[in-house]
Amino acid sequence: MKALTKHRELILQDLKGRYDHPTAKMVFESVKGKSEKISFATVYNSLEYLVEKGLVHKLNMESESVRYDGMVEDHSHLICKDCGKVIDVGQFEIQGDAKFQSLGFQVKHVDIIVTGTCSACKTH
Repeated sequence: MKALTKHRELILQDLKGRYDHPTAKMVFESVKGKSEKISFATVYNSLEYLVEKGLVHKLNMESESVRYDGMVEDHSHLICKDCGKVIDVGQFEIQGDAKFQSLGFQVKHVDIIVTGTCSACKTH
């Protein structure tokens, strides 16, 4: 893989240092003061490049905006339907690897998202 451009490296480091699973707009707001001439389009295109290269994950969740995750190790997410908070948790195991193989399907990545209400919203 080619070396990352200055902007892509900045965006990747920003994502690796946060756990709020930001949108492209949130990443742009975070990095725009750290680099001259960085546009929203550059941030968005860089995020998509980083996803394509496996350096960042795109969360498949019901949301108005795509969310990104800098932690690429296998893990699952809890999403509060009230406030939208996304919480990292250990990887949930699914039963059925043998069944998938019997169907001729090789599992490469499992993305499990559990929705509910976080403890902060539950107390309100």
